[in-house]
Amino acid sequence: RLPVPLLLALRVAARRPRRVVLGVVSIAITVSGIVVALEANAELTTQRLAGLYNDAQAELLSQVLLVVMVILLSLAAVNAIFITWATALDNRHSSALARALGATPGEVSSALSAAQVLPALAGAVLGAFPGALALFAAINAINDNNNDATLPPLWQLLAVVAGTVIVVAALTAVPARLGGRRPVTETLQAELA
Repeated sequence: RLPVPLLLALRVAARRPRRVVLGVVSIAITVSGIVVALEANAELTTQRLAGLYNDAQAELLSQVLLVVMVILLSLAAVNAIFITWATALDNRHSSALARALGATPGEVSSALSAAQVLPALAGAVLGAFPGALALFAAINAINDNNNDATLPPLWQLLAVVAGTVIVVAALTAVPARLGGRRPVTETLQAELA
């Protein structure tokens, strides 16, 4: 009794479980890094206001943090796009068959996108909670001063999880749409040749 796009998405995900694991791990690492960067930025602001850093030092650290975040987010975005494109290419035949049996191009596109969003949701939850906790434990273990790093507030963690899912859905929409709109007859004939 599932909607057609979700049913097709689960089929796509079940056919390539290692790709699903790759998506989950990739998103979990990215989200853990984002959570740590949010806390590092908050800590930097607190220490700047306390006078531990002058404005020039705080600005330099803030710029370095921004560069690391941009690189981390860019790598995650490229990874999400290419995983979706590879999934669309791998599922050309089954997508064409689903369309021949009555699925619309929109349903096939939604299924390809949902096949990436479901692992992204799992990865975001794993990255925001156990992943970030492990990363904070490691930071606190090597931190030689008495300032222990703490997790951001729950609302920020939930916002990161929701934002991650929305961004992955947006990033995967174009490759999924292109993959779901291939002509059925050409795809099925190419598989026979």
